[in-house]
Amino acid sequence: VVTLDQTDALRWPIITQQDENAVLDVLRSGNLSLHPIVEELEEDFKGLTGRKFAQTHNNGTAAILAGLHAIGLDPFDEVIVPSATWWSSVMPILHCGGVPVFAELEPDCLGLNPEEIERRITDKTKAIVVVHLFGMPCKMDEIMKIAKKHNLKVLEDASHAHGATYHSRPIGSFGDVSIFSMQGNNLCPSGEGGILLCDDQEIWE
Repeated sequence: VVTLDQTDALRWPIITQQDENAVLDVLRSGNLSLHPIVEELEEDFKGLTGRKFAQTHNNGTAAILAGLHAIGLDPFDEVIVPSATWWSSVMPILHCGGVPVFAELEPDCLGLNPEEIERRITDKTKAIVVVHLFGMPCKMDEIMKIAKKHNLKVLEDASHAHGATYHSRPIGSFGDVSIFSMQGNNLCPSGEGGILLCDDQEIWE
């Protein structure tokens, strides 16, 4: 049992003795790169999202970059992104040579506005990066319907939405690729770290 006092509400992340012991166990094992705890984390995230495949990364940005490569983003491909997000949702697109196309948000949950997505689709559009901002799910039914209609890939950035659900379905289970960050300010912090999830073995490989 972890006992917290009132000052714990003012700090994040909360590091307990149990957390410290877990880190020391890994350090003392001498197995820093391939410790079984990493595979356990991947299994936990597969369980959380119902995904078939999971791959940890050094951070969420690297996982987004890997996801964009995996879905086949080529130079000059356009990717629709939200106008309000962290730079990690956009910069990896530029790294791949793609073109970010900004779309506005809807006012209810601050997710990509499906109508705005439709207006920005061209013959060069390859994918949509969906960001569940501040733990609030985007309108995934409408977004996935648009993606299917136009044969677009969806990269779901769930870095702010660990454990959230949309119509009883876990966030991180919708896109062709989904990403979670475990950076220190996020809901499931590990200091740094990220994870990519998908159901397609070719994307995972």
